[in-house]
Amino acid sequence: MIRTFDWRDFGLVRRLSERGVCFDSESALTRGAHPLQSAVLAFLAPGVGLPTYIWRNADNHALEAFGQLRFRAGDESAHLTFIAPNYTADGAWGSLLEHLCAEAASRGAHNLVAEVDEHSPEFETLRQFGFAIYARQHIWRRERPNPPVTAIVQPRLRPQQTADNIGIQSLYANIVPRLVQQVEPPPVRYGHGYILEENGEIVAFFDVSRGPLGIWIQPYLHPSVFDHSTVLFADLLCRFTDRESVPINVCVRSHQDWLRTSLCDLEFSAWAEQAVMVKRLAVRIGEPEFKALPVIAGGKVTTQMVELQPTSASNPAASLP
Repeated sequence: MIRTFDWRDFGLVRRLSERGVCFDSESALTRGAHPLQSAVLAFLAPGVGLPTYIWRNADNHALEAFGQLRFRAGDESAHLTFIAPNYTADGAWGSLLEHLCAEAASRGAHNLVAEVDEHSPEFETLRQFGFAIYARQHIWRRERPNPPVTAIVQPRLRPQQTADNIGIQSLYANIVPRLVQQVEPPPVRYGHGYILEENGEIVAFFDVSRGPLGIWIQPYLHPSVFDHSTVLFADLLCRFTDRESVPINVCVRSHQDWLRTSLCDLEFSAWAEQAVMVKRLAVRIGEPEFKALPVIAGGKVTTQMVELQPTSASNPAASLP
């Protein structure tokens, strides 16, 4: 039996949360996974928290599990955020995944996204239920925000402004693979990032999310700034030194793997390797648009509409009258 969370499930969610798996790395590393808090918010104010679904075995009520989704009205993709306990072969995962996919589709989502360790049993389970890898990402971490003194240079970045939205979307469209763009929208956090602009064009954007547990950075760098990437990261780190003392996490997608050299130079260390998996819930079907043909004058084909064939002296019948 699967149903939505209510007041009877407080103890269940609190108890199982310690053995769950989080599929949203940004939330886990900035604010932490708080499934009970999110479930209560969704119960008291639907649309505010994360919808939570409870699974119980009809034959053995001791077997329990729950799963959570994140979806905002108007988005095309929902995000699988949390399932507890971690993978077991008792049927809970299969039933929960099928139900979560159905719920996401009923809310209007076209895709369901999950970030998972490729070497975990959860990865294999997601593949069995139709999730496919759309991208890979490496998470790099730096425990100390202060950059090396030799890397500190004259600042070049500036805070993001509302007028930069079009430029950011253009940069996103030029550097992110089309396959990923189908399931991941452009960054939407206005005013939280930093920009590098050259000749009126945005060539670098750092999307920044802060939380009590850490800082999350999603870089969007044009290949033209490859030689300056270390300088740009050092400039960005300098902006956290006075106010932040939490770890800094940088998420590097596989199409920007060339950034690893700059991160190593700034004393970042590889922290996790994940697959971004997506399950398609809906497919657009294009329907042809039928239009009426223009009426031929007089209802008959005129001589101007007939392709004239070259006449041949040896074949007079080929000539038109």
